[in-house]
Amino acid sequence: MGYLAHNVEEHDKAKKLAKKIENSKDDKEKRELFEEFYIMIYAHHNAEEEVIFPVVKNGLTKEDELDVVREMIEEHSLGAYQFSTVNKTFLENETWNAKFSTLLEVLDHHMEEEESQFTNLAKKVLSKEEDEDLLKKFETAMSKHEKDITMRLKA
Repeated sequence: MGYLAHNVEEHDKAKKLAKKIENSKDDKEKRELFEEFYIMIYAHHNAEEEVIFPVVKNGLTKEDELDVVREMIEEHSLGAYQFSTVNKTFLENETWNAKFSTLLEVLDHHMEEEESQFTNLAKKVLSKEEDEDLLKKFETAMSKHEKDITMRLKA
């Protein structure tokens, strides 16, 4: 399996975890699930920016194609901002669910574009072997970022 197929699996895992958060009625459980979700998305986005996006970007020449990769990175920034907004809000606050819903809209939009536009561009520039090699590098980077953010959250 290569990165591109794995990415869809990662997105599916994130969507399932988001549903658990939405359906949870227990504040402690909801907070724990949200932290797990944050760690997952933080590590995923940082690993993509470190490993995946530069390789695909380097294989592109057309400005409109390069803009797709730039948009992916900007959407990561938008997601990070929305994560921080949700994280700063107490679960007891009546706006927490609305803020979380907005975060999911940002992430859903990003995942849809990544799975269509970005993936189509990546398929143009990556061989099967490169795609498979990128998965190994992505998983290594993701593990590093998971450890990093987990340590920072516990500090």
